[in-house]
Amino acid sequence: MPTVQVPVQLTVEHLIAALKQLSPAELRKFKRQFTEWQKQNGSAKNEETALLARIEENSHLPAAEQRRFNRLRHQRQAETLTKAEETELQALWRRVEQMNAVRLEALARLAQQRGTNVRALMRELGLAERRNVF
Repeated sequence: MPTVQVPVQLTVEHLIAALKQLSPAELRKFKRQFTEWQKQNGSAKNEETALLARIEENSHLPAAEQRRFNRLRHQRQAETLTKAEETELQALWRRVEQMNAVRLEALARLAQQRGTNVRALMRELGLAERRNVF
């Protein structure tokens, strides 16, 4: 394997100059490895984007449903729910719990990918401050 001289701080021009010093076989090897790295890096970015979208989608109900959910919770505290409203509130709670589970799973996967924990990731994403989630 040839030795390539490179300065301490690399620029694109330095990298091109180093590539020009490679033999044709080493250049083909570099191209294969670089292409593989690009594929891996691209798929990781796509997965991160998908996880971020899943986290956002499952962080809140649509506005009208959130208002209804809040109203029903207040009525429950005031002990003024009808049987039908109680059933509706239970259905909304099940939906919220399901959304929380999906969000937490996505947060855990993203935290693992980034080499951090869920709490730190939530702070980074601004979710730790959002007390209005559900």
